[in-house]
Amino acid sequence: MRRDDLLLILERIFDQSEASRTELAEQTKFAPSYVSALVSELRRRGLVEEGDRSPSRAGRRRVLLHITPDLGHFVGIRIGRANTRIVVTDFLGRTLSVKRVETETSRGERHVLDLIDREISAAIENDGVVKGIGIAMSGVIDHNSGTVLFWPKVAGWNDIPLRKMIEAKHKLPVVLEDSVRTMALAEAKFGGGNGRKDFVYIVVSMGIGAAIFIDNRLYLGAKDLAGEFGHTTIDQHGELCSCGNRGCLEVYASGSAILKAVNDGLQHGVHSSLAPANPGEVNNRVSIEAIVQAARTGDQFARTVLWEAGLHLGTGIASIVNLLNPETIVLGGEVPRAAKNYLLRPLLHSFRARAFHRSVQDFKISISRLGGEAGAIGAAVQIASKLLPTFVK
Repeated sequence: MRRDDLLLILERIFDQSEASRTELAEQTKFAPSYVSALVSELRRRGLVEEGDRSPSRAGRRRVLLHITPDLGHFVGIRIGRANTRIVVTDFLGRTLSVKRVETETSRGERHVLDLIDREISAAIENDGVVKGIGIAMSGVIDHNSGTVLFWPKVAGWNDIPLRKMIEAKHKLPVVLEDSVRTMALAEAKFGGGNGRKDFVYIVVSMGIGAAIFIDNRLYLGAKDLAGEFGHTTIDQHGELCSCGNRGCLEVYASGSAILKAVNDGLQHGVHSSLAPANPGEVNNRVSIEAIVQAARTGDQFARTVLWEAGLHLGTGIASIVNLLNPETIVLGGEVPRAAKNYLLRPLLHSFRARAFHRSVQDFKISISRLGGEAGAIGAAVQIASKLLPTFVK
């Protein structure tokens, strides 16, 4: 019985969360009797357990297999500019503990690094079977070395070997990944991407990013840079973007763009419930949530800003669908989570006008139902996946 075959079955079960022997035979092209023998060996080693039963086409109820949950636990941490979220999950990705703390990036990189160390240490101390650590952040990362090359809009984060630092401190394997991709991994396993071979996950927050799944695998690109959706050009003569290009989607449809549009309008005297007490001032209390609340109460200016952002986003998404023809697109991040239909309606209007007609048929764009911990959970899932081969000796 080959180790590679045992590992293949284990990986298939992990990727799908649960699978029957019949499904594994269909997917691997192994003989059903050989799959049964492989599963028996995995169960003997304590790596796999039998769970619920599901109906089959023949009417017989198939036994579903899953990874033994407490085979290992994993720390997942998502470092955000405002908040850092820390989770501990089991091998099934089920959340065992959750914590959120303020990142306070203004206090410098040393403060943030100490915060990460402290929270990881606490999570490990409270759980006796942590096997690895997954870290997610929105910085530009060199995946080969595990180095944060820089963190946009955060001073001091240049060429920080974060993976090596955390491994040396905690003596555990570490993965470091872009937070959009870890959110997408959580979405693939537990959310709107579950059961989809080809889908695109788009995060609309202060910036815009994407993760692309092709044939159940995250597509990284030749230089590991796939997914810079926010920096696709929608107006070649448009406004200057932070990346140095002009007319990027991020300039028109991101959370930052929405806030800028509102504040620019208010400074020019636009009538709105969001206006500050003194004309010409900047309302520092304006947030995405405040804009959405204003739209709900009938503020036409707030509705217009959200509508225009949605139109631009729909234009960009039409290009993705025309190029890749995915099964579905899932929207995540604070903007779609807060704005919902105020963003989705204009998005769909623009998308349907520009996408290839046959691509639109039976196509679905949805807003993620996963919470703010998705990035941290996805980081934990990623380190669990990386360590899976170490359990098959």
